[in-house]
Amino acid sequence: MNNTLKKYEVNEQMVWQGNLSKIDGVCQEKPVHFYIRPLSVDNAQQMGDLSEAIYNSLKEGEECFIHKHSKEYYYDVFQNPNIHYIGVFVGEHLVGMSYLKVCNNEQELQDELPNSSFNFFADAKKETSVASFGADSVLPSYRGNSLNAMMINYRMELASRLGCTDCTSIVDRNNRWNMTPYFANRFNLFSTAVDPSDGGKISLLHKPMAKETVLSNIKTRITLPYNRFELIDKLIKKGFIGVEFDKKEAKVTFAHSNYYVPNTRKSFNIFDRYNYNKAFVI
Repeated sequence: MNNTLKKYEVNEQMVWQGNLSKIDGVCQEKPVHFYIRPLSVDNAQQMGDLSEAIYNSLKEGEECFIHKHSKEYYYDVFQNPNIHYIGVFVGEHLVGMSYLKVCNNEQELQDELPNSSFNFFADAKKETSVASFGADSVLPSYRGNSLNAMMINYRMELASRLGCTDCTSIVDRNNRWNMTPYFANRFNLFSTAVDPSDGGKISLLHKPMAKETVLSNIKTRITLPYNRFELIDKLIKKGFIGVEFDKKEAKVTFAHSNYYVPNTRKSFNIFDRYNYNKAFVI
């Protein structure tokens, strides 16, 4: 089924419409529309119900993929003008949601991008505003329609309208399913960390709004299974970033970039390149 999006402006807000290709894994012969639009405090009850349904659908070991919140939590969330929730609706039914939080300084971003060693606000001459993405969730019955990828794309357009210079997000390192839509939207895996909220291992993702991240002149590409955590950490310390994800093989391709490398870090020379080519043969 054609999943071409139609984009509208309703009361100065973006509304996107598309068709679901499948529900409960069954292909739909007749069009079933979905809509992506901003959420408000009026949707707090639906958001709480969706959060609980998503959490209850998680398998053992996936509890850290998303946190369960009540409607009261979402009532409070909408008191913060820098947080923008969006939702996916099928009719009046909320089937997916996610948020964008605008961060205007390093402390605000640390709350969203914990233990990041890269300071996006280090250049005082550059006006920086970072859109942090989170809470990506879709009901199991509606997965397989690229709704997460479309919500990421929607938030990127929203971030641009809000004047943000960068977009970031975190993904649990065991959650390979959510890596696919972020890499599809040209995010980079630039760092890894431990989430202080639950102690889980996380990947830190980033996309500059104005242009693609510039890669260095080192042409080496290294592909690793997404769960080879120790090898991935070694690569990142050498200035490599994840730039592609093979969903079928569950592998990340890394390329070298100086974008995230502090000036004090040792450069990656030809001997390093030889040793890494030799060491990272899978």
